[in-house]
Amino acid sequence: MSNIRKMAEQYFEDAVELRRRIHQQPELSMEEKETSALVREKLREYGISIAELPLETGVIGVLAGERPGRTILLRADMDALPVEERSGLPFASEKKGVCHSCGHDIHTAALLLAARILGGIKKDLAGTVLFLFQPAEEKLNGSQSVIDSGLFEKYQPDFAVGLHCWPDLPAGTVGVRSGSFMASSDSVSLTVKGRGGHGAHPHKSVDPITAAAYILAELQTVVSRSVAPLEAAVLTMGSIEGGTAANVIPDTVTMEGTVRTVSRETRALMEEKIRQIACHGAEALGASCEVEYKRGVPAVICDPAVVERIRKAAAEELGSENVVTLETPSMGSEDFARYLELVPGAMFRIGTASEDPATRLPLHNGGIRFDERAVLAGAVTFGRLAAEYLR
Repeated sequence: MSNIRKMAEQYFEDAVELRRRIHQQPELSMEEKETSALVREKLREYGISIAELPLETGVIGVLAGERPGRTILLRADMDALPVEERSGLPFASEKKGVCHSCGHDIHTAALLLAARILGGIKKDLAGTVLFLFQPAEEKLNGSQSVIDSGLFEKYQPDFAVGLHCWPDLPAGTVGVRSGSFMASSDSVSLTVKGRGGHGAHPHKSVDPITAAAYILAELQTVVSRSVAPLEAAVLTMGSIEGGTAANVIPDTVTMEGTVRTVSRETRALMEEKIRQIACHGAEALGASCEVEYKRGVPAVICDPAVVERIRKAAAEELGSENVVTLETPSMGSEDFARYLELVPGAMFRIGTASEDPATRLPLHNGGIRFDERAVLAGAVTFGRLAAEYLR
């Protein structure tokens, strides 16, 4: 057993206790003040300094090795979701309508455990480890606040690595994938404009509901007929509003949706085709359509060289049989992607499933449970990765 694994197992119960404290007191995006205070307290206890950067919430620990060298950034997110917990756990959320149903408490505990391990082998490190405890991932804007704080200019990390719970993998395993890992997240808002009138005399009006229905149906052909069959993309129109009465043709109908892609090329194609269908489709029926397309976070594209470092570190600590190659990307999104526009990097999955069926529920489900062995798997992978890179 490696020294890193021994230390992880020695401190594992403490890490689990920390995870449960965080789980009981979840905090929403940009409200992670108590969690940040706890993280700062523990980092100082482990002999790790705190970066002085202008962050409202969130913490950056800095561990400088005995000798100068390269810099690696390890990231965990801390925020919870506006979801009522139904897990039935004895340490369930004590805050009504807020819970850690995406596993960010697991992420935070894993990175704290990694920090404790690496603090204990500081004399073996040549370089710097940055421990980034990020706020507001669920709103996909926390990473921008970190970038705006000047972290990347001040410390210039060589690469960045993040992790995320995954109920599709058994606890104790790690999942990796080169290239496309998670999707971009954009939003689109359509306002279809017609000319209102009496429902009994549709020929005297321009019906925006009919035009919206036509556009809605045609938009589904973007993925099926414009995107390459082996390229992943999702277009979901999740909201449609228009009209006030059964016998009144309204003036406008609004629709809102989300767009997910895993490549820059497909991302650009989706916007182009959505605008084309919405505008020309409305025009064909005598209406008009205003399109507001908002770019959110880009896709998470994992650097192959960094992925191989993660794979090797996980295999050495957990055994190669516990390192899984993920065959497909997730269409979920992660604001970690913004860091990868600045430096090379990658994310990896930590399995959280056990024999308990509740551990296999989807993320963001209020009843989900997480097998806490994931904390150890994430910590030793982080620890070995940093130790090898800064040897």
